[in-house]
Amino acid sequence: MCRYITFEALSVLLLVSSSATFAATSGRREVVNKLFESYNTKGYNKCGFHIIAHYLSLPHADLSVKAALQYRPTNDTSIVSLSGKFRIHFDTSGVNQPFLYSSTGQEIQNSTFAYADTVAAICDHVYFVEVDSLGFPPPASDSGAGGGNEYDIYIEDLPAGEYGYTDWDNSHPIINRANPTYATWTVIRNEYQSTYTTGIPAIEVTIAHEFNHGIQIGNYGLWQDELYFYELTATWMEQVVYPQVKDYYQYLTNFFDNVNEPFNSYNPETYAGYERCVFGIFVQNQYSIQLMKSIWQNMAHEPVLPSIEDAFKHIGVNPSFAFQLFAQWNYLTGYRSALAGEYGLSTYPESENYPLVKISGIGDLSGSGVDFSDNALSLSEHFYQVNDGPDTVGIGVANTNFAAAAESDTASHPFSVGISSGGTNCVRELKGGYCLFFNVSNYSNWGLVPFILSQALAAGGDVVFPQPFNPAFQAVKIPYPFQDTKAPSLYVYSVSGELLNTLSGDSYLAYYLRGRYFLWDGRESNGKTVASGIYIYVLTDGSKSIMGKIAVVRN
Repeated sequence: MCRYITFEALSVLLLVSSSATFAATSGRREVVNKLFESYNTKGYNKCGFHIIAHYLSLPHADLSVKAALQYRPTNDTSIVSLSGKFRIHFDTSGVNQPFLYSSTGQEIQNSTFAYADTVAAICDHVYFVEVDSLGFPPPASDSGAGGGNEYDIYIEDLPAGEYGYTDWDNSHPIINRANPTYATWTVIRNEYQSTYTTGIPAIEVTIAHEFNHGIQIGNYGLWQDELYFYELTATWMEQVVYPQVKDYYQYLTNFFDNVNEPFNSYNPETYAGYERCVFGIFVQNQYSIQLMKSIWQNMAHEPVLPSIEDAFKHIGVNPSFAFQLFAQWNYLTGYRSALAGEYGLSTYPESENYPLVKISGIGDLSGSGVDFSDNALSLSEHFYQVNDGPDTVGIGVANTNFAAAAESDTASHPFSVGISSGGTNCVRELKGGYCLFFNVSNYSNWGLVPFILSQALAAGGDVVFPQPFNPAFQAVKIPYPFQDTKAPSLYVYSVSGELLNTLSGDSYLAYYLRGRYFLWDGRESNGKTVASGIYIYVLTDGSKSIMGKIAVVRN
């Protein structure tokens, strides 16, 4: 079962509306568009597929709206694509008449047939990729209901922000079961100037998206409580067919800000699944497109989460590990993406363009350590950051309980994670006597992903860092290996042997995850910043001394 989030606006606008409210509208298009607008008050929805499916499941859904959803649009003209696989329906006049637009946003006169021809060519390309190349079965036949054996695309005037929708006659399933199959048709808008992506690229991703819904419903059936995964997959398919179009970028912040929500959450107004298309991108790049196809093949006989689990198990991958790895990818975005290659980790191909994931807690390491105590819902992610001077440790915690999530588990499961000196349940030792700890009641349902993202931390405790260093932005840290701190002193010399500065006292000592360091800010005793170059240091505790070099680079 998929987890639903309640929303008051729809309850007020639709659930208590009478049949007469919708019967008063002037036609099928007006009724359907009013339905879409009622769900899209926050400007979030681009696809009407999940809206239709959700509305049809409501116990008090208006009968006149349900009836309108079961009828196809009517247009005055149609053409068949070159492949013979698509029929494009459109009007040559009136409110539904389509037009292409120039690069400056001006309507191109007499472009109605050019619009239809463009749609037909795009449809043929989408079919070639999704069916001929990837091996998905085509949508189910409608036995000529649209005027022929072709798959039908209707062009209409749609509400602002709505790219298109896939519809079906809910009263006539092909196979009537828990996940019934249907013959579908697709409706797209007659202009793409009021959408996030505009022009022909918007038509491309719309058809790639909606045609995929036709494949889903016609072959694998409709799991009513799993609508998020239908939208997730269709949005993922957009970038498979048209990788140069980045329409899905508009939804990414919504996902990365909500990783604390269960993976299978669904809210038709704010969290329908578009934003989780990154899961498809993860599966495609970490494993294969075939794995996404296998998930859908499994969905012909079981719901989404068991289908995901079985698909991973079939290729010898533990589903919990895969979700833990997914969490790792979600952390390594934005400026952090550059660290993935440096530390031998994988992440999204376009991760540098993705937003940063939500951080649930930030703490500074002090005393015996830092502890984060929190709760997680099933199949969710939490991220934490520990700061310690130049060091940053990222910690990802993933609740990987697929079975509980599939049962719509709403319990909050407690855990604690952090860095400690001498604590229990140490899962990874760090320098300086610290360890990363993780406490939960049942470790089999959890994954921990530590991110040691600083070169300084990855290095040993006997390394001067950073090297070279810029005094305008930081101090250099010199390892202080002596146990006695009564007389710590640093002497800095030029390469010619001139003494430039002397610093003494334990106030210059700092403790980091790797140990104890003596700090120098790159200045001479007169306060003047040294020039770029190599400098010699001598560090002593009054009885023993060490010597080394420091490289300074100034802007």
